[in-house]
Amino acid sequence: MVEQDAPIRVLVVDDEESLRFFLTRGLKKAGYAVEAAPDGRSAIDRLASVSFDVVLTDIVMPDVSGLDVLAAVHEMDKEAVVLLMTAHGTVENAIDALRSGAFDYLTKPFEMKELLVTIERGLERRSVERENRKLRFLVHKQAGSEPVPDEGIAGARREWERGSLSDLLRQTRGNVTKAAELAKISRPNMHKKLRGLGLNAADFKD
Repeated sequence: MVEQDAPIRVLVVDDEESLRFFLTRGLKKAGYAVEAAPDGRSAIDRLASVSFDVVLTDIVMPDVSGLDVLAAVHEMDKEAVVLLMTAHGTVENAIDALRSGAFDYLTKPFEMKELLVTIERGLERRSVERENRKLRFLVHKQAGSEPVPDEGIAGARREWERGSLSDLLRQTRGNVTKAAELAKISRPNMHKKLRGLGLNAADFKD
C-alpha cells in the first residue's frame, strides 16, 4: 500500500449488497479505511462531506450511474482515484470511462488481488502527479530568480512522460492503438515516443 500519514479512505458504491460486503471486507483486511454506499445518490451525498482517496463504483445503477458519481468526484476532488466496475463491460465503455477521468475499469467478476493491484497503481500515479506539480512549482519559482539547468528540466519532463505513457499502457493492457487514442496522438507518434523512452508495449500485456 502507498504510505501516507492518514489511512487511505475508500468509498465502495454498488447496489448489490453481497458485493458491497465482499469488497468492504477485503479492502479493510488490506488495511484501507472503507465506507460503502448502496447507490449513486447516497454516494454523492457522502462525497459532499467526506474526502476519499479512492472511489470504487459500479457503472450500472438505478437513477444515478457510476459515470454520474465519477463526474461528481471530479467536481469535488480532482485528485481522487476513481475505479469503475461493471458486469456489462465493453472496450468502448472502458475507453469512455477512461476519457471521462476514471483511472481504470474492472469487469465483474474480478479477484480481490486484481482490485488491490489496481488501487495501488492508481495511488502511485496520484503520488507521481503530486510530485510533478511540486517540481513544476519549484522550476517556475527558481526561474524567477536564477537559471534552472536545462538538463534538469528535460530529465524531469522525460520521467513524467515515461510514467504517463506507462500508465496508459497498463490501463490498455499494452494496446498501443488504444493508448494512443487516450493520449490523443497518432499511433506512429506513440510508437516513436515509446522507442525514445525505452518502453516496450509487450511488457504491459497480460
